[in-house]
Amino acid sequence: MQGNRDLVAASDELVVQARAAYGPNLSLSAQHTFTAARTRGTALPAEDQGFASSVELSLNQPLFTSGRLAAGIDAAEATRLSAREALRGQTQQLLLDVVSAYVGVRRDTQLYAIAVENYELLRGQNDVIAARYALRDSTRPDLEQTANRLELAAGRVIEARATVDASAARYRHLVGHYPQDLAPPPPLPALSTLETLYVTAERYNPNLAAATLTAEASRAQVRAARAQMRPQVSAFSALSRSPLSPYQNTVREEAVSAGVRLTLQLYSGGLQSSALRQAITANLADQQFVEEARRTMRETLAANWSRLQAAEASLPRYRAAVQAGERAVDGVSRQETAGIRTLRDVLQVTNDLLNARTAAAQTEAEIYLRQAALLRDTGILSITTLTDHAPYDPDTRVPGIARYAGHPVRIVMEPIDRLLQPRAGREAPIERENASHFEWSETLPDPLSPPVLHDDEAIP
Repeated sequence: MQGNRDLVAASDELVVQARAAYGPNLSLSAQHTFTAARTRGTALPAEDQGFASSVELSLNQPLFTSGRLAAGIDAAEATRLSAREALRGQTQQLLLDVVSAYVGVRRDTQLYAIAVENYELLRGQNDVIAARYALRDSTRPDLEQTANRLELAAGRVIEARATVDASAARYRHLVGHYPQDLAPPPPLPALSTLETLYVTAERYNPNLAAATLTAEASRAQVRAARAQMRPQVSAFSALSRSPLSPYQNTVREEAVSAGVRLTLQLYSGGLQSSALRQAITANLADQQFVEEARRTMRETLAANWSRLQAAEASLPRYRAAVQAGERAVDGVSRQETAGIRTLRDVLQVTNDLLNARTAAAQTEAEIYLRQAALLRDTGILSITTLTDHAPYDPDTRVPGIARYAGHPVRIVMEPIDRLLQPRAGREAPIERENASHFEWSETLPDPLSPPVLHDDEAIP
């Protein structure tokens, strides 16, 4: 995460560099040269040698770039904002991963407790069958059947413990230490309808925003490529001091020059035309990628919403199954003692109770995870959603003198440069997907009756 924050800081420098291009470019060059020359083939051969020194101070100031520098600033700004949105998306994904690890440890710990409780229940049944077998009140197959279920339950306990260890390792990887006593996770903001979530995600989803800003950056690159083919005007000035002879510094020439330069590329062998076509097609691709990011967002949002609705609808039924399973184990055990039921019936309802408790625990965790995933999909998941910590703000980095890049000339030149910017590329033919409901699912009748819940009552 810190590395991604550094990348955002690096993208801030792109804007500084683009703005600095409006400012003057001052350079100094100096050289000290030794020259030796001989003249042959004349009546009087000559030979000269010596040292000579020269120095030049030059200044170059852009005056008009046909919108090239303004387009460069737009591209840099869009790239910077895209990097920030990418960081926001990575932060939200990290938060979701931490939530998943946190809830996963709590869920797997609960599943381990359920597995242990199931093992204890089966061990008690096995002890009863063993005692009855010793009294010749049960058969050897009954004893083997309970032993079979008991060993299967022991294997589930071992697997559940290993799952807790794996979840704890995942938690340590993300948080930096093993979990201790994990409190219940904080409540999450209430979610409205799927249509409202779509609208929110269109505005706040970081992946969609990053793709949109990338398309804006490439659109600015198209304007920059067009401007490169148009006139460029700059002012120049030079102050030089150089010897008249390359062999000595005794006699020197000091000169000052200044002027205005107009540059227009007339032919470049197709280089500039190719660069323009490249920028246009890259922007067309980025526009398509915006729709791809939008569809991915809508797909993920719809899938998580559907799973959340299913989990919320399933949880009361699993709880009802747990309630019924607990009563069934108690009742069938007593009926088996009375000779009405068989041992197989007792073992079956015990296994059904285990499955119901496992499903209920998994569904409770699933509901919280899907709620957090929906907040991530809409782009509103933040550290403030889960804790009291303030979120990271890239603008807190001290810019120093970078804010003055290109001053004071940029204050005058940039508005003029923007006014005369060339047009950007064309709009890509995009097929937008706006379906909000799956008709089959909407029109499908519900074949299920309400959950069966009973008050406490004696079981005959």
